[in-house]
Amino acid sequence: MESPYYFPDMDRLSAPADQTTEERPSPDLAASTISLPPFPTIPGCTMLRPGDADYAAHVRVYNARTQIAPALFAICSTASAVSAVFAWAKANDLSFVVRCGGHSYEGFSCSSGIVIDIRNLRSVTFDRPSMTVTVGAGASIDDIQTALKGKGVAFISGTCPTVGIAGHVMGGGYGLLARAYGLACDNLKVLTLVTAAATVVSATQNANPDLFWACRGGGGGSLGIATEFVFALHPISTVTVFVQPWVLPIARAVRIIDAWQKWAPTADPGITALLKISKINNTSVSLRCIGQSIAPPHVLESDLRALENVEPLSGARTQQDKTFWDAYKFFAGTGADPRYQKEKSDYVPSLSSAGMTTLLTQLVGQSSSQIALILNAYGGAVDGLGESDTAFPHRRSVRFMIHYYSGWENGSATAQRVRAMAAFYAAMRPHVPGKAYINYCDSDLQDWPTAYWGPNLTRLKGVKHAVDPTNIFQFAQSIPLP
Repeated sequence: MESPYYFPDMDRLSAPADQTTEERPSPDLAASTISLPPFPTIPGCTMLRPGDADYAAHVRVYNARTQIAPALFAICSTASAVSAVFAWAKANDLSFVVRCGGHSYEGFSCSSGIVIDIRNLRSVTFDRPSMTVTVGAGASIDDIQTALKGKGVAFISGTCPTVGIAGHVMGGGYGLLARAYGLACDNLKVLTLVTAAATVVSATQNANPDLFWACRGGGGGSLGIATEFVFALHPISTVTVFVQPWVLPIARAVRIIDAWQKWAPTADPGITALLKISKINNTSVSLRCIGQSIAPPHVLESDLRALENVEPLSGARTQQDKTFWDAYKFFAGTGADPRYQKEKSDYVPSLSSAGMTTLLTQLVGQSSSQIALILNAYGGAVDGLGESDTAFPHRRSVRFMIHYYSGWENGSATAQRVRAMAAFYAAMRPHVPGKAYINYCDSDLQDWPTAYWGPNLTRLKGVKHAVDPTNIFQFAQSIPLP
């Protein structure tokens, strides 16, 4: 999945008092009590059990709040090994999940049974004549961007380097070139998948088109085990990175949010601008318009000046032309996220004055700076496809997404942090339509299928029934059968 954007020259998304910079210990993992039958020797697969060397290091996930100790951690280095482990689990009626990056916000790549880990399927092959890249489904965003460094091309994805590509693309895949070239799933050309029948199939617009449609927004882990992707690339050498800072009281901060929501989703498609908002004190907030542009320089300059004319900046604007690689590294950063996380999302056509005021009132009303927000601008190329053209439905009916984020280091704070997030989210219900991003999965959602997929749910259920009629690929928020 996608973790929050890193912003190296700024405060973290949240700066909780219990956050430390000490080296983090391995997770405390109680031995699994699940009994497994003897497992076969499978070429290209390493089986780890509780107590084995390196077990704790391999099973650790992005969000310690969701950590579970599996009875068996199967590290697969080849597609045939993935198929063999799956076939063995299926034959023995064993529960399993698939893990790529381990960034599922709710730990849906964790299991007390079997974890099929595909992170060693990380090959990256660039083909310049076709302007495509073929990647193993276990590759991280950083694996792909590193392999393409200096080649004058851009791979469309988010910027968190450790996110696995499989979950990222199959849930949508938003990033800082989304408004110029669409989501990661919009740039997918070919998908290879191990199906519920333990066969390997390829899906494209023309071959297995329903499966291809469902895998672009239906989320990872529900329809099979992806082993390889082919993506379109785009010729880009340099981009402009910009940051605009404000510190404002609520009434004036509302003016910036309103100006941003009217501009950013309708700006030149070459501009993707985010708005990060966090608490300063009980009356004021920090706002930072952060983004990347390949639009004509005069267009970007005019737009940024217009935003600055709404309220004067609280510091100098930062603006630099960078190579695509340097821009990626700038946003990827070098810092580690807090060990524990809770995150939510809302897709919004627009926020009313009351909605913006509620958002900021909730933010400054926190007992400490526990929750921060990122507003992600959509529009542009994201709207180049209709809402039923892929399983990902959040296109022309919305203009931006609110990403609610909280992170902390001390596990004893978990209950309080989760309650605070729930209260914040509840206060916003009158002002938003209730649509959510599956890559920011949220176990608290009541009607999560509708929130994630909206009018595409019926077709998605049909595809699920066609490719997995006995619901072998299931977890707490997998695609339901009809």
